[in-house]
Amino acid sequence: MSDEEPAPHRGPRRRNSVPELAWPVGAVAERLGVSASTLRSWDRRHGIGPTSRTDGRHRRYSESDIRRVMLMARLTAHGIPAQAAAAALDEMDDEAVAERLQGGAPAPGPMRNDAEPASPTSLMSGAGRSMRTHPSQVPADGAPPQARMVESIVSAATALDGQGLSAIYRQSLRQHAVGDAWSDIFVPALSRIGELWADGEVGIEVEHLASEMLQTELRGVSRANRLRLVGPPVVLANADNEMHHLPLLALEAGLAGHSVATLFLGPRLPTESLVDALVQTKPRVLFLWASLARRHWEPLWDGLQTVDWPLTVVIGGPGWPEHVAHHNPYVTLDRVADFSSALRVLVAANGADTDGVGIVQGDRQGPDAT
Repeated sequence: MSDEEPAPHRGPRRRNSVPELAWPVGAVAERLGVSASTLRSWDRRHGIGPTSRTDGRHRRYSESDIRRVMLMARLTAHGIPAQAAAAALDEMDDEAVAERLQGGAPAPGPMRNDAEPASPTSLMSGAGRSMRTHPSQVPADGAPPQARMVESIVSAATALDGQGLSAIYRQSLRQHAVGDAWSDIFVPALSRIGELWADGEVGIEVEHLASEMLQTELRGVSRANRLRLVGPPVVLANADNEMHHLPLLALEAGLAGHSVATLFLGPRLPTESLVDALVQTKPRVLFLWASLARRHWEPLWDGLQTVDWPLTVVIGGPGWPEHVAHHNPYVTLDRVADFSSALRVLVAANGADTDGVGIVQGDRQGPDAT
């Protein structure tokens, strides 16, 4: 896209008619460590870009535009698909963007390509390991099998080979435990595809195909174990307005392997509907995923005041703040940092056998944690 082309802008943004500062694309790319081609792609595809042009129709970013792009970069660095991150940004005004950057996201500042984003993976992969792999890092001869699987997934997706993708996903799930396949193969592959898309090297159809085929295979694992499922189901849900639900499908498959039944409520479930479902089913355990930054207080914690039975609420994902406020003595709050600890906490809290489940225990907060 040339600098002369206008770009769409959506959502409830508050714009200044005259920006306080005007930064060209190259300066913003240097400042944030995001390639100029990625900035142009976000502007062209999603309207995440400058709100003003010079008389010559060249892009000029204001400070509020830069904060918006910075949040987009941080969300995608957490493994959130660019389309989902942009959709969330569309619903935020400039004040909300600034609040998210100061809250659950890392502190504002330049994000260089050689800098490690704070907590980039959370439940998405193993603790302490980044899921971001540069597209140029192709496995050499003698590379680990997982790296070759990642490269095979990227190649099949790029070729829009759905049958090949299914076969690779299925083979990975046969050869590895769900958690290992998720952390070491699927997350790095999806991250690589997302980077290629952001750089304009592949179309959004590649990202969609890779995601959709993986959802199918993960659900296949859950279906294959359905006759072994016992006990009350663990409720799996997204935080309000959260769209990124692949980690929940992976957890569903992992729990099925431990004979734990689940009730998956899907993405973007309104808080009041989640509370209604809890009151109706009275589960022992609720797992709640958030990839977008959440506030310390939100309606869910008030909704949980209706809970009058022992309920363990397990939160995972990079969106949760350090402290969460709730005051119901029936509710115990657990926080998990990775897939292994999520499986361990959920299986144990539901009263199932934890043999063979990951060894990393999540940080526990008592019923009056604030």
